[in-house]
Amino acid sequence: MVQRRAFGRRGGSRDALRAGSKKRPLAPVSPVSTTPVAERPAPPHRERDEELEAWKRGRKRHVPWKQISLMASLCFGVASFVLPHSVNDAVQWPLYGLAAISFYVGIRKKKS
Repeated sequence: MVQRRAFGRRGGSRDALRAGSKKRPLAPVSPVSTTPVAERPAPPHRERDEELEAWKRGRKRHVPWKQISLMASLCFGVASFVLPHSVNDAVQWPLYGLAAISFYVGIRKKKS
């Protein structure tokens, strides 16, 4: 019977690797509360409202307008070079204008 050579860095057979490995004890698990959710005391009303507002603020979607506008200016600038001459003659100046506007929007500071 032909012996197979191990591929890569690991040498030896799988059985030898399994036999040599020692089992580690599992970390202790903290006990889970057995009190049903309905029986747990509810936090005060004001505390719940503050917690809900904090959760809503954390989930609020923030659109990265600065990065989008800078990417748009780059795309408009590249489009002026990539488009065929017949199309570029017609849309050259609008592309330059869009590139300039989106670049300005990307670099301006946000009002605080």
